[in-house]
Amino acid sequence: MRRFSTKWAYICGALLALFCISVLFVQARQNPFEPVVRPQEDNFISGNAKDYFKDFDFKLPSTARILKSITITYQNIDGSVESKTIPIDESIDWHYPLLLTQRDAIINDNVKYFAIKPFEFFTQGNKFYLYADATMIRSFVLPTPYRIVLDIEKKSDQEGGTVQLGVKYFTKVAVGVHKDFYRFVLTLDGQYPYEIEKDGDYYVISVK
Repeated sequence: MRRFSTKWAYICGALLALFCISVLFVQARQNPFEPVVRPQEDNFISGNAKDYFKDFDFKLPSTARILKSITITYQNIDGSVESKTIPIDESIDWHYPLLLTQRDAIINDNVKYFAIKPFEFFTQGNKFYLYADATMIRSFVLPTPYRIVLDIEKKSDQEGGTVQLGVKYFTKVAVGVHKDFYRFVLTLDGQYPYEIEKDGDYYVISVK
């Protein structure tokens, strides 16, 4: 009888331990401010501005008189390839080359670029540039550590993740995946007044 009681107590203890581990796991998965999944490092992209397009010029043959349209083929952040045709229909002088350039580009050789799909982002001084072709639903601040949170509409399913920035003002970025939106969390190295502005497809976070 004593041997049976000891065996039963051992089984109950093991079941209780498994239950506690399961509860802790569920609680960790429900944390809304950290990503549910941490993808492989190859999901992150970093580089400097020399890898980005600056300009390109080309000449048309001497028979060209009217520029009808220009077609640009580009690759999206999700790897898909699309083309866009821009109608022109204006006279040209074939003696002079045509120039394709990123006019007023916010790029320089000291900028480091990162990505956690489907987002790309970089920092420049006291500004954080987030490329997001989607609508921001809400934004708010969390203390200790000081974090700016942006909830952004989800258009496709990605894994999320984290990346350490290690620059002045901006410490870390984490992207969490929720049912209808991504939660983009930017951790700062201190408390600052800030503002968020929309500049084209960029959300620009400025701290002061």
